[in-house]
Amino acid sequence: MSASPRARRRSALALTAALALTFAVVPAGAASAAVSTSCTGTSQSAAQSRILADVNAARKAKGKKALTLSSAMSKAAVAWSGKQAAANRMSHNPRYASQIPSGWTRAGENVAFGYTPKKVTPAWMASTGHRANILGSYNRIGIGVACSSKGLPFYTQVFGNYPG
Repeated sequence: MSASPRARRRSALALTAALALTFAVVPAGAASAAVSTSCTGTSQSAAQSRILADVNAARKAKGKKALTLSSAMSKAAVAWSGKQAAANRMSHNPRYASQIPSGWTRAGENVAFGYTPKKVTPAWMASTGHRANILGSYNRIGIGVACSSKGLPFYTQVFGNYPG
């Protein structure tokens, strides 16, 4: 025996309300956590670790102190990489300085696309401006990668110098 039209409407409304509530309580940071890194063949944390190791090796070779990976800064970098990937277009984030934790005395950003995690830092190091950021007077870094629908990885590094 099938339900009455009125009962079906109530069930549909209840389901719609439940779905709306489910989506309304998803934390704001969940969107960046869902960014795909599948085109890199690795996870977000593995890509971050690789890039951090390469950046710190380049800094060490020039007598610079290692950078510390900041989870808050990486959140901003991952979010921007996701926006670039969604647009399938590389661009700088005009608001990165306001999206990283406050208190910095100096901030910078690098972006890139199309490289593997192993090759992106050497590409940045081959560019004067990007190399200046990698070797700059910073002590913290945020790193993000996201894949576009066309399978291209988009990378973001944000740099900050924080007292203490």
